[in-house]
Amino acid sequence: MTPDVLLLAPPVSPEARSMTRYAGELYAALQALPTWRRSLALEQPRAARYLSRAGGDPSLGRFDRAWQRYITYPRALRSRRAAVFHILDHGYAHLVRSLDPDRAVITCHDLVPLLASEGVIPMTVSPLLARTFRWRLAHLSRARAVIAISRATASTLQQYTRVRPERIIVVPLGVSSSFRRMPDAASAVRGSAGLPPGTSIVLQIATGGRYKNTATLLEAFARVRMRVGRALTLVRVGAPLREDEAALASTLGVSAAIHHTGTIDDNTLVGWYNAADVLAFPSLWEGFGWPPLEAMACGTPVVASDIPAVAEVTGDAGLLVPVADPAALAEALERVLTDPALAASLGAKGLERAREYTWARTASGTAAVYDQILG
Repeated sequence: MTPDVLLLAPPVSPEARSMTRYAGELYAALQALPTWRRSLALEQPRAARYLSRAGGDPSLGRFDRAWQRYITYPRALRSRRAAVFHILDHGYAHLVRSLDPDRAVITCHDLVPLLASEGVIPMTVSPLLARTFRWRLAHLSRARAVIAISRATASTLQQYTRVRPERIIVVPLGVSSSFRRMPDAASAVRGSAGLPPGTSIVLQIATGGRYKNTATLLEAFARVRMRVGRALTLVRVGAPLREDEAALASTLGVSAAIHHTGTIDDNTLVGWYNAADVLAFPSLWEGFGWPPLEAMACGTPVVASDIPAVAEVTGDAGLLVPVADPAALAEALERVLTDPALAASLGAKGLERAREYTWARTASGTAAVYDQILG
């Protein structure tokens, strides 16, 4: 049976974890819409292994990913049939070449590599990445509709791409109901990490991307540790510190105060959000800002950069500071860590704010885009 809507997700891989979450949450929420009666299917291929089966050189894995992205996945879609195709990751916008563009929707999450190459974000990207990213983004203008996950992303799309403004529709992401207050989960992760009672936690959710601005956080954390007068640990979830970041942590004398969890499942992540005294989110740029939203849903105060997307998501429920300003970030973190009334107020505001971001709302807005095409 040909579905009304076919969701096209990137191949499953650790690098595409957030896209896999988006695909799964949207698919489930669309199916749960009480008044939407369209048929739906999800296509998400497994990560291919061609040359990398032989092991050895890590570059073989990169070759496999590129071959799947640009050759085998587009080729496989030529035989697919649907009334609407929804490409869930702008990094795969070129898939529209294998589809009828008048029946294609593409979700754009952010334009970080493009903005870095334009000098908007103080981050270096390779010329090859910049060129391939621009080539992929050029396909956005072919689609019937482009979903932007925030007003900030929509504004960036209008400024830096050729997508017609009337084709850009803002549909914010949601936060899973699993992100909520869970004191028992907090105790469990504290115990598993061996943190002494009374230790305060600054939480960072990190990828290896430079735009996550870890250096600024390390400098701010070093300042705060000297001021708060009690044990303080930086818990880093996700990618390990880069070599230069680890060297900076050593120079600042904070290496021993950093607990790295590595990649963890969502249940453990919820535990860390609940255990944390504050989430630090000093990104140079974001298309949305899931970690602040997840932290707010758990009642955890948020201190973040005052970039457009994060300001849009947090509203007045977070403390926002200038980008790449360690002194301002340290001051805001110190305020939350030393002022229980402020921390409680931010936590309460965050809980209220997070209730606005449901996957049901995301699904409803997305379904409306499909219905415009389906008629």
